[in-house]
Amino acid sequence: MINVEKIKLNPWFITGLSDGDGSFYIVLRRDATCRFGYSVSLEYKVVAEINPLNLKLLESVQDFFEGSGTITVDKNTYLYVIRNRGHLRIVWNHFHNYPLQTTKHIYFILWSRVLNLLEKKDHYTIKGFMEILSIKAIFPTGLNDNIKRDFPNVLPITRTDFIPNTYKLDGHWVAGFTQADGSFGLNYTKVSAMTLGYTCLPQFRISQNERDLIVLKRIIECLGCGNLINVSKTKKEWVVSVSNSSQLYNTIIPFFKQYAIYGAKYEDYKDFSLGIEIISKKGHLTAEGLDQLKEIITSPLQLCWRG
Repeated sequence: MINVEKIKLNPWFITGLSDGDGSFYIVLRRDATCRFGYSVSLEYKVVAEINPLNLKLLESVQDFFEGSGTITVDKNTYLYVIRNRGHLRIVWNHFHNYPLQTTKHIYFILWSRVLNLLEKKDHYTIKGFMEILSIKAIFPTGLNDNIKRDFPNVLPITRTDFIPNTYKLDGHWVAGFTQADGSFGLNYTKVSAMTLGYTCLPQFRISQNERDLIVLKRIIECLGCGNLINVSKTKKEWVVSVSNSSQLYNTIIPFFKQYAIYGAKYEDYKDFSLGIEIISKKGHLTAEGLDQLKEIITSPLQLCWRG
């Protein structure tokens, strides 16, 4: 039976999870009752795939932020969102003390500027409102066509360069980031050179755009193993990859035993650990061992690559 009890999350886990699956939004909505024709609000959002285990994880994130926000469903995704301005200050306090480590930190800083403007009610002045539009203009979603038409003279602010931290990452941050962007895979594949015709190739990986390449290097430093691989030059995607069975058994499995992950991915990790245990004992070289690995791989809880 799966344990779906909520857990007390480490602050660095929250930051790592947010660096991967979190977002900071500036929301502008047409509203005739507002002085400049648009309302301004902010959101902090964390997403997760539909699964009862992931729901409990998001409920634990909600508990961490003192019960703030709501959890809703959008198609195959849970959305945890905080919109209340007072509660967003709780969010700000957290990320001020436990800073984001990816380029997402740039958008948090700009989001924070808007939070300050809203708290001072500067968005009711043309200067403050235009400053918000200038900040919003450099966010990924930018300004929509209606706003551009209504305010054609908006000048986007100059985006500051991202200056990454250089200190060693906290293990809980790596666990949270893995929760979002990592995977544990057992690849059961056909290999004619093998006596039994098949083998199982394990791999732990974390993927990221090259703009956060320095973060991947810091993850390798924290883990003490791993290789950087450019998997897609057109999409500029890089991964931290660990496929050496000895490193997986002696480093990766113990690391995530110490720095826990949760939700559905924890079930992946457990299945992955069972598979690595079999491989470490050379079980993948026997018919019985391969059958055990195949059974693990076809488990509905194991999200993996299949050969």
